[in-house]
Amino acid sequence: MGRLFGEPQRIAAQATAGKLAVLYDGGCEMCRTVAAGILRYDNTESLELLDANDPAARGHFPELRLDDLLYELHVIDDRGRVYRGARAVNEILRRQAGLRSLVAYLWYLPGYAWLADRQYKAIAGRRYRFGALGKTDAGVGTAPARQP
Repeated sequence: MGRLFGEPQRIAAQATAGKLAVLYDGGCEMCRTVAAGILRYDNTESLELLDANDPAARGHFPELRLDDLLYELHVIDDRGRVYRGARAVNEILRRQAGLRSLVAYLWYLPGYAWLADRQYKAIAGRRYRFGALGKTDAGVGTAPARQP
């Protein structure tokens, strides 16, 4: 069943105790906008947003490759579990307090995880084509498109 439905990858590095490290492509305007939205949505103050382009941020998680980090959102918990793409978004939602966490339960509806993963990949694969919301002038964050 793979990453989509099975156990997440485990790495030796971990997020700060009680926190969720969220690695995003800070060289992508759309990704920065989404990261800011994640912070506004967070009602637990347990998220640590880290720009994957920052060598210091990547240094906390040396097992993760830059190409992979720029391809899709990565979330690492305080036990070293790595969630990617749509599953990372689901993990962020699942960790919210109150009614906000209920959105995460959509993941358990038949077909939802597959659909969420496909939609995430469709948007992520085209994010640099969205003009003002894509690549920055610095040219950072120009990750090559990968096939799933």
